Formats: sequence, structure tokens, C-alpha cells
Amino acid sequence: MPKPAVKSLFSFRWGRGRVYLLPLRGLAYGAISLAVVAALLLFIDRVVLGTLERGGWTAGEMWRRNNQLVEENHRRKTLGDVDGLRQWRGEPLPAAASTGERPTILVLGDSFVFGPPYPTLNQLWWRQLAIELERRGYRQVQVLAAGRSGWSTHDQLQRARTLIPEIKPDLVLWGYVTNDPDEKLVPQIADRNDRGPLPHRVRMQLKALLPNLMFKFESLRADKLATQYAGPKYGYRYFEWEQKLLEGDNFARYRETVAALGKLLGNERTPGVMITLPGWPCREHYEPRYAPVLPLWRSAGVAACETLEPFLSRYGNAPQNGPEAIRWGINPADSHPGPRATHFHAVMAADYLEQHHAELLGPKNAARPHELAINDWLPFDLNVRPHGAGEFLLDYPATTQFMPTLPLDVPTALVALRYPLSVNEIRISGAGLRGVRVWISTLHPAENYDECQWRELPRASGGEFSFRLPADLAGCALTTVRFSADALGASRELTLTLVPAAGEQP
Repeated sequence: MPKPAVKSLFSFRWGRGRVYLLPLRGLAYGAISLAVVAALLLFIDRVVLGTLERGGWTAGEMWRRNNQLVEENHRRKTLGDVDGLRQWRGEPLPAAASTGERPTILVLGDSFVFGPPYPTLNQLWWRQLAIELERRGYRQVQVLAAGRSGWSTHDQLQRARTLIPEIKPDLVLWGYVTNDPDEKLVPQIADRNDRGPLPHRVRMQLKALLPNLMFKFESLRADKLATQYAGPKYGYRYFEWEQKLLEGDNFARYRETVAALGKLLGNERTPGVMITLPGWPCREHYEPRYAPVLPLWRSAGVAACETLEPFLSRYGNAPQNGPEAIRWGINPADSHPGPRATHFHAVMAADYLEQHHAELLGPKNAARPHELAINDWLPFDLNVRPHGAGEFLLDYPATTQFMPTLPLDVPTALVALRYPLSVNEIRISGAGLRGVRVWISTLHPAENYDECQWRELPRASGGEFSFRLPADLAGCALTTVRFSADALGASRELTLTLVPAAGEQP
């Protein structure tokens, strides 16, 4: 029986036989195999990793882009920055900061003061302190903050030399973070190596096609290189670098910085308090980083409020890494303390102030109603402005370019209440408005931190876009509203109305 003919693109005789090059059946099988592999990679990238990212279980390219977008919005909202004392649209610096008409607490820090991709700047720990003091009835004291990403205690001291004489605060609260002892004597290895094994153009094309898989690949490669080359020559990995700051010449220089800080406060006759700000409750990580430092501050005449033990007592001891540690951050791609941790720090600071500086806080005024106000929003050009009791005008953008997407997977605008209040109903109206979706976040009913659990509200029956809070959220304090609007026409002005619950004041 004759053998079936082989079909190929090329063939030639070799001795008594024939050699076939690129047989069509082999090419077909190869193409099918490549298609299966490509489909599998796309499925892993878009479905598996994408779903895990949207659910907050892993960090990847989607969260990286989201965080860059939020940080860019916060930068564009900044109205001014003098020695790190920053004001943004909706939260300008009060005039009393220069006149001394109200008791003033000045918070000094680094990225914990400004910088990270919090959905709303009200989640920063010093803003949480201001909210907590107001919740307790201390309505006269004001909390201001100065800081920038990367500022060490040395940098903060340099700014304090200018800010304290200018502002004349009644108390300076130094937020201590474990990288603050950096005196620029211990090198830190770069987190990423931009000269990867693939040509730049190929990397960019792969990032466009498989963004999440490429993010994971480059992250793992960077970790491997950092592990391989970490040391005194190329620099230390971050967590090891933090511990090296507490040794040798760097720690000796830091001792001098803290002593100079205490001397400055003494010369200005301004009390100071250092408060530790652990990102998550982990004894193994923070205890060795705090133990050498706390005595320095106390010997310099600065009181130290150590919060790790109460943190552990309240929430238990979490591991140094893994999902449990990640959930304490802002999101899977940013480990700065999330709202549960920042609120805890605020509570610890408020407790300390009540115990040791009650005269600064003044009398409580629980009878005074809270003001229904919006002080922060995304995107930066939403331009929220008050318009009557509980009403606000805003300019809804024509594009979603600067709108955050995660974790809802929908581009949304966002407004945040300066002080969380109970709200019964949310209304949105405007010319050409064809549709609106609304999500809200509320305070934890027992612990008063922003849960960041976005709950979509059903639209109430009727012609207007009205959304009533369901019965299970009755009495819960509203922190943030996210919404997506479908509007036609050149006019983009919308009216947002918040109807407070009984007992609350607009």
C-alpha cells in the first residue's frame, strides 16, 4: 500500500528518499499549540490575575496604574506647599494657623502625612486624629500637618526650625516610622532593574498584551536580583536596610538628630510627643525596630507614645508577610497603613492627649452639631462647592481619564465627607442626566474606621435619581460616595444632595 503524500512548503531529494521542510500538518499543529498557549496566557492575565486584583488578593499592573492615577489626582488638588505644610482644594489652611486664635497641634512626618494613594485624604492618620477629636467633642483645636514622602527625622527637624516659630503650635506630634532614622549613611538597593533581559520595545509590547503577567515576572526578577546582590556594596533590601539604620555611624548620627530636636522644642517652649505608627500589628517586625529608638526620644525630653502593645492587644499578632499583612495596607499594591490602622493611631493619639494635655483640648462641646461638608474628591477637576443646606454643585468630567476604577471595575467620581455623618438619602440631578450608579462606604459601627466596603445603592422609585440607604445601614456614618453618571450635552454641572438622618444637621 503506497504511503500517503506529505504536503509541505518545501521538499528535496536526499539519497533514495525525500526530505520535507515545514510540513503543512506540522505547521497546523504548531499554530494550534501556540494559539492554545496564547489563549491560556491571556486567560491567566485577564481573568485569573485580574479577578484576584479586583478582589484585593494580589498586587499587579492594574493596582499600580490605579495608585498612580490617585496620586496624580492628589498632586493636582494641592493649592500650596510651604516647608511641607500643604493645603488642597476643599481643605485650605485655616487663617487661625497664623493668628494663633485656636489651639493648634502640628503633626510632622513623611509619606504617612502626604503622598500615598488613599482614596480620600481623610484616611490619613492626622486627618483621622482631627475627626476623632471632633467626635469626642473637642471642636476648637485644629490639627495641621507637614510632611513629604521620604522625609526622615533629620528632614522633619530642618522644616520644624521654620514651621514652629511661624505657626507657634501648642504641641508638636512627631509620627515615627521605621525608616525615619535614615541619615543617608546606609545604602539601599534599587527595587527594580530597568535593564531587563528583553529589548525595551519587546517589553513594552508584552506589557500592553499581558500587563499583569509582565508585572509579576518583573517583580519576581527584581526580588531575585535584590536577594543576590544585597549587601554593603550595592545596598541592602528594604527591611534589612531599616535594621541597619539602627547600627554604627548612622545610629550615632541619629542620636544627635533626636537630641537637636529636643533642644529645639525646649528653646521654643513647645511640648512635643513622638508616637509610633506601625503599619500592621506584628511584634516580630516592629519590636526590634522600636526598642533602640524610644529611649533616644525620652532622653531628649520628648515624650514617647508607644502604640505597638495596644495594637497587638486589640487585633492580635499578624504575620510579617502574606495575605494577613497585605490586608492592613491601603490596597494590595501599597503597604502604607490602611484606614483601620490609621484610625487606630488616631485613637491612641487622642487618648494620650486627653490624659496628658487636656488643657490644650479645652472643654467638650457635645451639643454642637457637626457640619455636613465635603472636603475631598476625585477626580481633581470635579470642583465640588457648597450650594445650600446639604447641596453641592460639581462639574462632572467629560472623560473618565482621571477617574479611579478599582476595586469596582467601573470609572467613578468620588466625594468624601469632612466629618462622617448619618445620611438617609442621596440625590443627583442635572440637565441631560440619563443615568447614575451610586456606591457608598460607611464607618465600622463599633470601631469607627472607614470600612471601604463599597455598597451599591438601589435607585428609589420615581422620576429623579434618588438613592435611599437600606435599613441595615440606618444610623451608619457615611464617609464617601462614589458615582458614575451618564450625562448628555455641553453642561456638565450636577447637583449632589445629601439628606441627613434625623438628629444630624446639614
